[in-house]
Amino acid sequence: MLSRLNRRAEAIDEACLRAQGHPHDHAIQQELLSALEWDAALHPNHARPVIRDLFEQVHHYSTDLSKRIRSGAGAHSIADGIQSLRLRLTAFRQALQARHSEA
Repeated sequence: MLSRLNRRAEAIDEACLRAQGHPHDHAIQQELLSALEWDAALHPNHARPVIRDLFEQVHHYSTDLSKRIRSGAGAHSIADGIQSLRLRLTAFRQALQARHSEA
């Protein structure tokens, strides 16, 4: 489960990077919107509290960024949302990797 979460977080981060590089490309924004959709089965209900908390943060920021993109928010607002999400993704992935290293 944790490795699936890590792969998912990595895919979102990669989509964020592409969107940062091409802020006005509609196809890349659609790709990012698709990446921001979380499967409910990926919720880490039985993971350590720190992982659950970071997951909730990532999920919240993913939802927020998705709303910004769908509402047609300006490039600056979307860029801010991407940057905030990427910070949470980094912390989340580090926690997942630390947990994986312990196992």
